Amino acid sequence: MYYIPRLKASILSIGQLDETGCHVDINGGILRIFDQHGVLLAKVARDNSRLYYLDLVVGRPVCLAAHASEAAWQWHARYGHLNFGSLRKLATQRMVRGLPKLTQVEKVCDSCLVGKQRRAPFPAQARRRAESALELVHDDLCGPVTPVTPSGNLYFLLLVDDMSRYMWV
Repeated sequence: MYYIPRLKASILSIGQLDETGCHVDINGGILRIFDQHGVLLAKVARDNSRLYYLDLVVGRPVCLAAHASEAAWQWHARYGHLNFGSLRKLATQRMVRGLPKLTQVEKVCDSCLVGKQRRAPFPAQARRRAESALELVHDDLCGPVTPVTPSGNLYFLLLVDDMSRYMWV
């Protein structure tokens, strides 16, 4: 999946389907996706815009957090990633029925780390703008990207001239 600003739909990569062992067949304006065992997963007709729109509906939603291996992690997820000190307080003061007394957990919850990361907002306007071409050049090294480019590259460098907004890749 690639992030594309203002995109209102997800893009499904044929390459990713191939890597997972799926078989993709496009014939006569019909796209068919088969799993590793040859079972038809999806059949989609081509739209007038030459795109294949696939509406995915989850048949049985599953709450993965309810299947934690340890009781501490299960209660941590049930209470919206509440810190373990507060969970111990709920248990010792018997504020929740069925909540066991939890010991300190040594590991860190990945979801909590991502949720607590902060960044400063982007400025609405630049403090200074370039007055001549190539006076100020912005760059961004992107990668590794999959699939690789036809020439076999995994990375690309984007250069943007601040004055003209002209871009080089």
